[in-house]
Amino acid sequence: MTSTIAVSGRTGNAPSNAQVPVSIVHTYIGDLIVDLLAPDGSVYVLHNRTGGSADNINQTYTVNLSSEALNGSWRLRARDRAGADTGYINSWSITF
Repeated sequence: MTSTIAVSGRTGNAPSNAQVPVSIVHTYIGDLIVDLLAPDGSVYVLHNRTGGSADNINQTYTVNLSSEALNGSWRLRARDRAGADTGYINSWSITF
């Protein structure tokens, strides 16, 4: 699952404390790897198979994106690394 937010008309780099609120509906979050992909392809791991059998991710992550230009396509990628469970990206945003 991926979702994209396009950023344009901004100058400079992202801050060192960018806020990334994430809402993912899933029946077993311990199966999930959730990444933020910067416009240049850099990958920032937000969630890496933690949480066991808990349902859903509703969390705001603070990410150091100071080496990344603001403009471009930012993507959230959620990968289910096991079978039998289902889910989807409900919403996410990024605040610079």
